[in-house]
Amino acid sequence: MKPRPPLPYINNILSLVLWASVFVFFGCFYRYHLAYQEQYQMFLFTSGYMEETTLRIGGPAEYLSRFLVQFYRAPWLGAFIIASLLTLLQRLTLAAASCTGKGEGWAPLTFIPSVFYWILLCDESYKPTGVVSLLLVLAAFRMSLSIRPAASRAVYSLLMIPLLYVLTGGTAAVFWALCVVGEMTGGGLRAWRRLGFIAGGALLLIASPLAAHGFFPQYPLSKLWTGADYYRYQTVFPFMLSALWMTVPAVVLCLRLSPSKGNLPVHGLQTCALVLAAIFGIPRMTDWKKEEVMEYDYYVRAGDWEHVTALADRKAPQSPLSVAFLNLALCKQGLMPERMFHYYQNGPEGLLPSFVRDFSLPMMAGELYYHLGFINTAQRFAFEAMEAIPDFQRSARGIKRLAETNLLNGQYEVAAKYLRLLQHTLYYRKWATETMACLHDEERIEANADWAWLRKYRTKTDFLFSEEEKDMMLGILLQQDLSNRPAYEYLMAYCLLTKDLEHFYQYYPMGESLGYRTMPRSYQEALIYIWGLMNDTTDNIPYPVSDEVKRRVNEYRRIYVNYPAAEPMLRGAFSGTYWYYLHFRK
Repeated sequence: MKPRPPLPYINNILSLVLWASVFVFFGCFYRYHLAYQEQYQMFLFTSGYMEETTLRIGGPAEYLSRFLVQFYRAPWLGAFIIASLLTLLQRLTLAAASCTGKGEGWAPLTFIPSVFYWILLCDESYKPTGVVSLLLVLAAFRMSLSIRPAASRAVYSLLMIPLLYVLTGGTAAVFWALCVVGEMTGGGLRAWRRLGFIAGGALLLIASPLAAHGFFPQYPLSKLWTGADYYRYQTVFPFMLSALWMTVPAVVLCLRLSPSKGNLPVHGLQTCALVLAAIFGIPRMTDWKKEEVMEYDYYVRAGDWEHVTALADRKAPQSPLSVAFLNLALCKQGLMPERMFHYYQNGPEGLLPSFVRDFSLPMMAGELYYHLGFINTAQRFAFEAMEAIPDFQRSARGIKRLAETNLLNGQYEVAAKYLRLLQHTLYYRKWATETMACLHDEERIEANADWAWLRKYRTKTDFLFSEEEKDMMLGILLQQDLSNRPAYEYLMAYCLLTKDLEHFYQYYPMGESLGYRTMPRSYQEALIYIWGLMNDTTDNIPYPVSDEVKRRVNEYRRIYVNYPAAEPMLRGAFSGTYWYYLHFRK
């Protein structure tokens, strides 16, 4: 039996390694960036949405990209899609470059575009539209290589340039560059025909955007040069994407000009260089702080409160939004006043974040206001966030939240408008249909425990939500119903985090009717501290403070008073107390 050639076999193995590496990276380590991307679009299975998306330059590639992104809701499925796209990009690059039979030993070079785009996709603003466009371009070029004679191939290539421009936007320039490489490295055209072919392709590339401007006058000409939305921010075309486009024909040219089939040592050196480039490049584009926030947001959105606290137990959250999600999870489990200072607290923004002019932070922060019963505030956050999405898409998450808030406010016709949109989606269709049946049906709404709770405790009076007076907003919410324990706990937590002990002391008696078995630990620590400011001893404190707390506050006081640099000494034993936060946290 004839032995299998080693280099093609190794190249196949490397392709599998690429697929597995990308899948593991996005499926295990960077998975919440994928879930983040899904929620800022809403792919509809309607003819109107198809026309709206495809009837513009680069629209078909964008439509296919959005179709794939909707599956990112399941991050492992999103990782599978990205791994498959990048591996297919490598294989098509190899197929386009190795037609001369000299590409086997230089095949590691064909991994460069895939690894390059892997690095770019670590930035959540890059969309898979660019990969889809490159795949269409490479497939069209590979098809041209099988056309004979050379004149027919040249005609096919010239006709494909405007077509690919319509399908993929500016990526059509890569097709023209590949065709130039193909003709310059043995395409078969005579010299004068070759020059005419190159010049004709360049003219078509220039003329296509100019002609498109006549059909799409609403777009500036600068936008028509690139066409499709490869990047989330419409006013920016990143230089890195331009560099990636130039990389593809450069790789094909290198392989076509390679002096021989290569050998195993050269192949190994290329592979090592590629691995080092990936190891160096990927960490430079990853943002693990954002990944942390996205992970917390993912489980808060799913209502998996125990998982949120488990994340904090494994690694303390640092950003204000992550801390705010943790505090919400603790509140939902009835643990916030007992355990909140066991974790890092970074002030009132780690409790109720303020509104910012952005599209992602308000969408996430709206979860906190929604679960507390500030329904109108949550609705405003969702609407403002969706209107601020840079690529002007709708948000499936935002539409779902708007449907819920209008349902809870009794605005059934408005809720129905949003639900009808969601009925044309893949992942939200079932929920929208079930919710549609609840409209005008009070019994069904009350049967949903979450909705019943929110309807009971939601804000029912008209007022302007003040970002500077969140304690007053919480007070209004609590005064509507004094049995609203989350509102009381958030009000008390706000006073503690702002170090407003005067109002904490004033509001504390309001919780006596809430039925706490024992006074929560943070309340004990605050009250005994307040008592100690006015009295020499804590023995006769008139509040149910445990002996353990009394013993610890005396020990804390002894160290704090007697040592000028007491913070390092207190950090180990007292970092989880309110006293430590009061004295050493800003």
